[in-house]
Amino acid sequence: MAGPKMILPVTYEAGEDLSSSQWRVVVKGASGNLMALPAGANDDEALGVLQDRPASGSQGEVMKLGISPVIASQKVARGDPLEIGDASGGVKPLTSGVGSYLGTAEEDAEPGDQFNMFVNIVEFAGTGITWSSSSSSSSSSSSSSSSSSSST
Repeated sequence: MAGPKMILPVTYEAGEDLSSSQWRVVVKGASGNLMALPAGANDDEALGVLQDRPASGSQGEVMKLGISPVIASQKVARGDPLEIGDASGGVKPLTSGVGSYLGTAEEDAEPGDQFNMFVNIVEFAGTGITWSSSSSSSSSSSSSSSSSSSST
């Protein structure tokens, strides 16, 4: 596995001890320019992937755009769009229509594995958002609206 390819690194202050959280997704902290681990799966306001191991009150580097190692919280396939998977900042395949699209898996991974992802953070909320992995059909949501129907 190749190392990180940083395009857009940003420095934030750790609002909690993140010394065991390298390669995990961090979110906006309680105030100011702080970062923290997510509250849980599908948390919003993702900042990016933590590149180092800052203690509380120390500065840490977060990748917002580029290729970075991350930790899988669920099974991931190459090409899967990814979102926050758990409160430890792991990632999982995107399943919800609210939260943060973090980027795309560059390789397959099992839960707990470190793997590379293309980081490209997008915040979204609402309905009508359709995501598909590169291994599935590339048709748009408008052309596939009649192909499946489910009631909730």
